[in-house]
Amino acid sequence: MAWKQRVNTITFGKTTYRVEWIKEPTAHLIPVHAVLHSPRGRRYLLVPDRHRPDRLVAIAPITHFAPFRPTPFNGTWFAVRENGALVIAAPDA
Repeated sequence: MAWKQRVNTITFGKTTYRVEWIKEPTAHLIPVHAVLHSPRGRRYLLVPDRHRPDRLVAIAPITHFAPFRPTPFNGTWFAVRENGALVIAAPDA
C-alpha cells in the first residue's frame, strides 16, 4: 500500500495555514511531525513539546538572516485527533 500524504488546513486568528504532514517524523535529529505553511511563504515546524510529548508546538527554522524568529503561535499547543486532523489544544487539557 502506498503512503498517502495527509494535507489539511488550520486557521489561527485570521490566517489559514496549510498543514503538510511528514511521513517519517523521527528519521532526523528533530522529530518534525508536520510543517505549517503560511500564505506569506513562511514555514513553521511542529515538534513534540519537551514537557508534554503528546502535544506539538511550532518552531521557526533558523535562517542565515536571523538566528531566531518568533512564531505567531507563542504558548499554543497543537494536538492530532483520531481522524488525523490537526487542532489547537486547550491549555488545561
